[in-house]
Amino acid sequence: MASVLVSIQQEIADRLLADPFFATIPILVEAPRDMAFDLQASVAAAGTYGVVMVPQATVSAPGAPGPIFDPVEIAVRIRENIPVASGPHALEVAETALALLHLYRPVTINEVLCAAPNALVRVNEANVVAYEIRVRTQAGASFPVPQLNAPTIASAGMSSPQTVALTSDQLGSAVYYTLDGSQPAPRGPTSSLYAAPFVVSSPSLLRTRAWLAGFLASVEARATYT
Repeated sequence: MASVLVSIQQEIADRLLADPFFATIPILVEAPRDMAFDLQASVAAAGTYGVVMVPQATVSAPGAPGPIFDPVEIAVRIRENIPVASGPHALEVAETALALLHLYRPVTINEVLCAAPNALVRVNEANVVAYEIRVRTQAGASFPVPQLNAPTIASAGMSSPQTVALTSDQLGSAVYYTLDGSQPAPRGPTSSLYAAPFVVSSPSLLRTRAWLAGFLASVEARATYT
């Protein structure tokens, strides 16, 4: 189970990743002192990518039960490595992300996100062009939302051709996958909804995640077939 702030942070990342615009733009969830996050960020830094920062919360009514966080402000920082980045520029990515998140309602809370007064700002960082978008909402302190486990990838070996089966331990989950290394997402242009075992006929990077209403999307499972 995740805290309400962590849940909102993950849902924002999933909202962006579900849009075809972000099919080839990594969106990471900031996790300080987490080696997996540090590794993902170092790889993503070769191009344009976004990081959903740790939410910041203020309690405006200390005497009320909960407590009620109001506002909760979430920032998404978009970084572009100018010499090597291809595709959309950081400002375009930031504007698109803000449009997708403004008036979006996460399942975690019964409140919509809205653009903060300082909704889009330029950020000075060494060696990159960086913009930050900021959205706000309010939330209670303890609204835990379960997260799906990563799908299980099953195959007899790792050499193609290979028949692959995907399973989720949560009944009713929708499992999406890609074979070209792009982000798996419900509306991703290269994503497929898993329905039955399939054949990987050539060298491929399989990436898969699971979605289900009322749950945070799963973390990603990967397999490389040679």
